[in-house]
Amino acid sequence: MKCRMCGFEFDETQLENRGCSSCGKHDNCNQVHCPQCGFGNHPEFEEEFEFIVKLKERFKNRKSTN
Repeated sequence: MKCRMCGFEFDETQLENRGCSSCGKHDNCNQVHCPQCGFGNHPEFEEEFEFIVKLKERFKNRKSTN
């Protein structure tokens, strides 16, 4: 997984504690916190964010060719 805040790449399956320990939803937390910056990433949103990044690149390339 790549953190959307800092860009650090890590394997979320290797983390000891996926969520934050201070959260009341600790047992049911669906966030994966980046081990570098602590940002809570949502694994289910990965495909949506990847689509948005690709779309932004497409617009940027289109703008630079005009």
